[in-house]
Amino acid sequence: MATESDGVTNDEALLHGMLRNTLASWRFILLFSLPPMVWVLFVAPPGVLRAIIALLCAIVWFGCWRLWLDDRYFSLINPQNNEQAGSALCFIWRRERLKTLTLAERQSGALKQFRRTLYMIAVLWIIWLVLLM
Repeated sequence: MATESDGVTNDEALLHGMLRNTLASWRFILLFSLPPMVWVLFVAPPGVLRAIIALLCAIVWFGCWRLWLDDRYFSLINPQNNEQAGSALCFIWRRERLKTLTLAERQSGALKQFRRTLYMIAVLWIIWLVLLM
């Protein structure tokens, strides 16, 4: 017979799996940044607008790297080892706050990074399409 704690564990596992799948979409975001960068490399005339598109591509790529990294971290972090993972992340990144974050706060931060990266790819495409007109 299933207990209430089994439901909580299943909910956590479902949330964890869905978060990892969401973060894994960094590949598609990166793919969407390629047409503007190809334009910068081969078509765009030299100038400030070319530099802006290249900078936006770099920001999107940084966001994709962060999503990739978060996906890898969440493959290792679970509720049982969150505190230990916080100590390791504090050692790696030299930020004391990483020791005290709960797993839910870590997940929320990863989703915030995901939304920021989606926002930046939208800005990149809007500016790029305006420049093409």
